[in-house]
Amino acid sequence: MSRQLNHLLSELAHGLLTQLPAQLVAAAVAAGLGAALRSRRRRRRRRRARAPEVSAGTDVP
Repeated sequence: MSRQLNHLLSELAHGLLTQLPAQLVAAAVAAGLGAALRSRRRRRRRRRARAPEVSAGTDVP
């Protein structure tokens, strides 16, 4: 029984020390990329809202 418990604890520790950090890094990268894309989209929308519409032929006398 103690051998099985030792094995279980060893596997649990191994999983926490190897898989969890990798998942946290992947989640952080995904969150950062999502935030960057949302920010870029907002900036582009604001820039388009401020810029006057240019229609064909209006700038030619």
